[in-house]
Amino acid sequence: MNRWLLWTAGGVLALSVSGCVDRQAQKESKATEQIVNNPVKSVTVESAKTDSVTESIEITGDVTASDDTTIGSKQTNRVVAVFVKDGDVVTKGQLLATLDDTAAQAQLKQAQAQVATAAASMSTARSQVAQALQNLAVGPHKSSVQVLLAKAQVNGSQRGLDKIVNGARPEERRQAQANLDSAKANLELQKKQLERTKTLVDEGAVSGQTLDQQRASYDQAVAQVKSAQEAVNINKNGSRQEDIDAARAQLQQAIEGLRNAEDQKKLDPLLKDQLDAANAQVEGARAQLESAKAQIQIANQAEEDTKVFAPFSGRVSGRPIQAGTVAGSSTPIVRIVGGDGVYFNGQIPSSNIDKVRVGLQVQVHVDGLSGKSFKGQIVGVNPLGDSVGRLFSVRVQFSGSMEGLKPGMFARGSVAIRTIPNAVVVPTIAIQSRGDDRFVFVVDGNKAKQVKVTPGITKGEWTQVTGLSEGAKVVTAGQEDLIDGSQVKVQATTTVLRSRPQGDREAQG
Repeated sequence: MNRWLLWTAGGVLALSVSGCVDRQAQKESKATEQIVNNPVKSVTVESAKTDSVTESIEITGDVTASDDTTIGSKQTNRVVAVFVKDGDVVTKGQLLATLDDTAAQAQLKQAQAQVATAAASMSTARSQVAQALQNLAVGPHKSSVQVLLAKAQVNGSQRGLDKIVNGARPEERRQAQANLDSAKANLELQKKQLERTKTLVDEGAVSGQTLDQQRASYDQAVAQVKSAQEAVNINKNGSRQEDIDAARAQLQQAIEGLRNAEDQKKLDPLLKDQLDAANAQVEGARAQLESAKAQIQIANQAEEDTKVFAPFSGRVSGRPIQAGTVAGSSTPIVRIVGGDGVYFNGQIPSSNIDKVRVGLQVQVHVDGLSGKSFKGQIVGVNPLGDSVGRLFSVRVQFSGSMEGLKPGMFARGSVAIRTIPNAVVVPTIAIQSRGDDRFVFVVDGNKAKQVKVTPGITKGEWTQVTGLSEGAKVVTAGQEDLIDGSQVKVQATTTVLRSRPQGDREAQG
């Protein structure tokens, strides 16, 4: 009786304990029961293999153009010609349109003429400086010499006047009388000699030629006496009044010349002022020349402004202005959307921001182009996130062809952040979980072996794992009823899709 009560109490206790067992234990118990009842399980397997897998994350955003400019005219003018149309591809510096340059050309010619005039004035001013320098170097000496010469002339004229006014000196008078006495004595001698010669000629002692010679000597002696007598008379009577007046006039002229020379000498300090004035004229001419050159630059710029060039490479967007239209400073002429300036501006959650960096390659898929993909590279990551969605902006620069891309298109980018070559991969459906553990069943002979693995990157229908070797036969169907050591029978090998998806996914938790 007591033993029956103990068995009953034990049964009740067992039931109480079984109510506290977790469901996993019940599941394992059920599986064990099934194994006992049906020990051989049919399974499908797939061999583990090696492959290169890439972990990638997705970013979404829009195609954006950094260069989108409407080009206008810098002046109010008539459009003469337009060389592009809507949709044309243009390069930086390409001529897009021209405006009327008649006024600009006239302005340029006028400025060139002003430069020529200013240059001539500059040359004249420099010549004046050279002359002023020469005058400053030579003028004082020359004026000093002129003063000395004028003084000498005054002194000479004064001595001449004094001589005329005062008459001959006693010595000069005595010399004049002596010259007269000598001339008279010579005349008397020549007279006697003439008489003797006549007698000899009459007697036939000498020829008539000798008489002629002697008569000439006598006439010369007469002239000498007359000249000497006049000199004596001049010394006695003094100078004539007209000679005195002439000498006085000559002296006055010499004095006036001296006064002029002295006045000219007083002007020597002004030579420095003349040099300063000439230098000032040079500076004024130089300023005029620089101003004229500046006018040429302004005229050249005005002429250059009649031409409209592309500021960057891109494509013409919209219809340009028509030839013949008068364009103002605010009139749009051509709109250009940059080609090199088109980029993908995407956003990435804060949980993945530490995985991206500048230089990573991106595959961009544009929905508006039927999912067409473009290559790109991350060129910038905004360090400041959106305070609402905790999203960070990533700029992707396109590389290669950008045909069809237009600003405003929605796009998705796949960023490869790391690649594992020769990774062991298994079908994702083969991976089982229990708590925090992950494992697969591998067929070893006719038994199932439970192998713990660490999942990594998922690539399509396959997942990279560690803890497993290549070639292991992994159970892909029927593994729900297996436990470690279960007897199995391989029914078939699964066919798992091996095509690469548009973007790899992170491994399952």
